[in-house]
Amino acid sequence: MSKLSQIEFKTKKIEISFLILLSLALIIRFFYFPYNLPLTEDSFSNFTYATAINFYGNLPMEWTPVNNGWPIFLSFWFSIINLENTFQYMQLQKIISVILSSLITIPVYFLCKKYFNKKIALVGVALIAFDPRLILNSVLGITEPIFILLTTSSLVLFLKYERKMIMVSFILVAFATIIRSEGIFLLAVLVILFFIKYKISKEILTILIPCLIIFILILTPISDYRMEVIGTDGIFQRVSVGTEQVFSTTTNEKVNGNSAIIDGIILFIKYLGWILIPNFLIFLPFGAILFLKHRKKENNFIIIFLIICSIPILYAYIRQAQDTRYLYTLFPIFSLISLYAVKTYLTKFTKKDIILFLIIIGIIISSISFYEYKKIDYEQEKEYYEIAKKIPITIGGVNDHPTISKYISSSELTEKWPFVYYDETRQIKIINTNPYSNLTGKVKYTDLSSFITSNKNELTHLIVNNNSNLSEYLQEVYWNEEKFQYLDKQFDSNEINSNYHIKLFKINYEKFNLIEK
Repeated sequence: MSKLSQIEFKTKKIEISFLILLSLALIIRFFYFPYNLPLTEDSFSNFTYATAINFYGNLPMEWTPVNNGWPIFLSFWFSIINLENTFQYMQLQKIISVILSSLITIPVYFLCKKYFNKKIALVGVALIAFDPRLILNSVLGITEPIFILLTTSSLVLFLKYERKMIMVSFILVAFATIIRSEGIFLLAVLVILFFIKYKISKEILTILIPCLIIFILILTPISDYRMEVIGTDGIFQRVSVGTEQVFSTTTNEKVNGNSAIIDGIILFIKYLGWILIPNFLIFLPFGAILFLKHRKKENNFIIIFLIICSIPILYAYIRQAQDTRYLYTLFPIFSLISLYAVKTYLTKFTKKDIILFLIIIGIIISSISFYEYKKIDYEQEKEYYEIAKKIPITIGGVNDHPTISKYISSSELTEKWPFVYYDETRQIKIINTNPYSNLTGKVKYTDLSSFITSNKNELTHLIVNNNSNLSEYLQEVYWNEEKFQYLDKQFDSNEINSNYHIKLFKINYEKFNLIEK
């Protein structure tokens, strides 16, 4: 076999290996796909907006999510794919999300290939393809998959340093910013990288300025629309307001005695450590040391990306967001940095291909094992959904329940297409029962009476069980319902032979007011 033929054979082998990894990423995601569950919370909000666009043929002028890029994208697919009912379109939203999540492997491969050979780059692909958190996130139908795909692709294209590719990179960042306002921080990354690469030169006039003009032209129509509907552009103003809110909390002390900023940094570090488990924990720490040790110009680009793109994440944690998904945008970079450790490990072995294969197999096994250990019990969730469907849609407002309330809005919909929440007053209000104020750290509701009194204009019903995450005063209703004479029981899940005991009470305000007097 000639040398050229050998190269072609090796290239084909790598391409086939990549396609296998991509296929496995899709298979695993569809294996864990929650087929019998509706969309909830953010994904449900995006769905209703997407259906409204599709039904009315234009962007609604009555309401819009601040970040409406994802539902606009969904509305296109809803318009060209003919399904029978609302529930099927919900599944389509999740399917699109799964496909986009799997496609993240493509820009990750090219990013890793820029720094390492093609074989090692496959390990970076495996770290993304089989990460248990990305697998779980992919089936939710929310913004992370498309946002990560756009931002990673943008960085890869920019690093090619070709005029057309740089321009496309800015276009992708513009679309990412429409999806989520944090995309504006990636614009800052690209501008800084551009100045580092080209310094003050004619390239600024011939490349950067046209790129910025295109970026503005893409964002202007959607920004104008948002201003007209909700009074904010959803991008610059949101970043400005978010910054103001963050710094306004610096003087407020939390329950643990820390300032909001210190508390946010602690949360950032805590969740960062958590998301490293299982696979990044093996590779990333050592890889980071090697990455910083072997500094070169393009390594600085990655550092700039990490620092600037971490700012909105830190903002979220300062405002007490309790979720790891804000960190997922950094995963492609984590995969790249991890490869520095992989490359070093390989130097200790002669049969490098076998070791690479074993590493990838190890990543797959550890990821699936971790996912199996931490995965959501979808059968249990299905039962929660069935219980939620028993709750009358005529009720006005109900307490936020850890397992049931997220399905209440979904349970209101009928099995027909389209389903549009054009008038938000039709929706059952979910009343927050969080016992702590994010800013003061003080207990907000000390008992059931204070909770009802504070929310009597909207609150009509209570959902209770013995869930430990439920406020104590609501658990008390579950265990001692006879003590609360102003509560009329309307539903008990024991009546439908459910494995999970849920009670629904209607608040009799005439009796409540008499007792309170």
